[in-house]
Amino acid sequence: MIIKDIRPLYTKLIVTAEKYKKAQKIKGTILDASKLEGKYKEYQRVVRIGSAVREVKEGDLILMDITRYMKRKFSDNSLREDFIDNPIISIDVPTVEMNGVEYFMIEERDIAYVITDSEEEEDDEEDEKVIKDSSNPLYIPQKPSIIV
Repeated sequence: MIIKDIRPLYTKLIVTAEKYKKAQKIKGTILDASKLEGKYKEYQRVVRIGSAVREVKEGDLILMDITRYMKRKFSDNSLREDFIDNPIISIDVPTVEMNGVEYFMIEERDIAYVITDSEEEEDDEEDEKVIKDSSNPLYIPQKPSIIV
């Protein structure tokens, strides 16, 4: 069966399940593509909302809070969990396929915040060039920027 459209119920939402395809540049920092490629992005776009969703609308860009879907090595309130670092074994966010595209099916409470204003940064070739001063061991970008 091919699902063409879904209407989530109550406080459920359907959001995109976009993955990193290449290195990402965030505020002057280039993230390692080998560690990110194929991994899900933390920011996703809302596609459908349930009838009881109040704070989010379709098209909103959101940051997902996936702590509820993390599977840890030791269960909560276990003695081992108190004394030993409790690593994350897997993250199992429910997915649904609509028109051959994978989406996340989450609850409204799984949203950390809605991004109300943002802009995409263009890749700038000059940022990739660096000047090396022989007297200074630091690499200095040609176009300095303040990272906040």
